[in-house]
Parts: sequence; C-alpha cells; structure tokens
Amino acid sequence: MTSFYEEHPVYKALSQIHFILGSTSPRRREILENNLGIPITKFEVKASEFEENLDKSKFTPREYVTQTSRLKAEYILNNYVDNQHRLILTCDTIVKCKDEVFEKPGTRENQRRMFKKYAQFPGDIEVISAITLIRQNVTNVSNETNEINGSSGAHKIYSDIETTKLIFDTSVDDITLDAYIASGEGLNVAGGFKFQEVGSLFFCGIEGDYFNVVGLPASKTFKLLNQALIVDSNN
Repeated sequence: MTSFYEEHPVYKALSQIHFILGSTSPRRREILENNLGIPITKFEVKASEFEENLDKSKFTPREYVTQTSRLKAEYILNNYVDNQHRLILTCDTIVKCKDEVFEKPGTRENQRRMFKKYAQFPGDIEVISAITLIRQNVTNVSNETNEINGSSGAHKIYSDIETTKLIFDTSVDDITLDAYIASGEGLNVAGGFKFQEVGSLFFCGIEGDYFNVVGLPASKTFKLLNQALIVDSNN
C-alpha cells in the first residue's frame, strides 16, 4: 500500500522545483511538514525583509493582508537574480475585531488592549490569512492579470484568503488574563494569543480552518500548490 504523498503528483512536482517558504514562523514550517507532508529537506526557509508597513487606512482588512502577503513574496523574488525555477510561498495573518485590525502586539499594554476589545465584542473576531504563491520562470504564460514579467522570465502569482471566526469566552477571569499577559506568550503573534497553546483558554468557539488560526491555512495552501504545479502545468 502506498501513501497519499507517494500517490499525489504535487509531491513529485515539488521535488523537482526549488520551493521556498518565505517565513521563519515555526508554526508555518510545522504545518507544511506535519499536515501537508512536505519534509523540511524539500523546502528552504527564507525570511522576507519586507517591512510590513502599509497604511491600514487605505485598505480593507482583506486587501491589507493580501497586499502584505504578496509584497513579502515579491521581496524574495526580487532578491534572486538567477534563472532557477522556484516556487515561493508566503502568508500574512491578522486578527480583526469589530472594526480594528490587530497584528503583533509587541508590548503587554497593547496585548491587554486587544483582549479588552475581544471581551467587548466576543462574537466579532476573525482571523484572516492571505496566502501567496509565486511560480518563477513559467513557460506556459497566458494573458491573465496575476502574472508579472521580470529580467529572468515570467512569474505567475497565485493567491487565496482564509477567514476563521472565533468566539471569546467572556467568563475568563482577570487572574487568568493577568497570568497570561505576564507570561509573555502571544506578544509576537497576530492578535496577541497563541491558539495552539495556552491562548486557547480564552476562546469557547471556532468556525473555520483551525490551522489558519495557528499560522497557515492547510487546505487552501494545498489547493494553491496543486493549481500551480499540476493543474496549470497540464493546460
């Protein structure tokens, strides 16, 4: 009996291309390895140095996260100047509560303010992730709008977005919140909590892709890989 990874053509195609994960997030790397079955030996981890400083007032939350993810990928693309065939994957995640976008809090004061907002609007919390794939040096180029041309050939861009809804548990007491904030967990992740760790204690409901909340939408990432490597390659 063969495994799913031996049977599905995506994995053979990945073995024949230089695959880059444009993120140093341990969670994203783990999701690629454990849930999509792509071993670390089959992809390179490379941080994008895009500053992520877009003016949020000029975008809707979905536009903001989509543009940030794309610019992360394009930064990596533009810093490779040879003609290798590459596939670049990036992702950006935000948490939206009511009308406000939350990224990494950075400080305990910002983190506490985020949790106060969650308690105020417990049923209006969304985790939004945008995924970008850039396939470098595409030979079968069509006239679609998601393609760009550079000195090393055509590069086709694929993107998708995932939204997961969370419900904040308003019964959690201040002692628990104070202990969480004092622990430092969540300071360097979007929304100020790690849902796969102690941060899960603050929520009593989820609707949508769990892995999206953790760091990378597993199902939609696989569908983009299949589109880029198999579907489009056969057209």
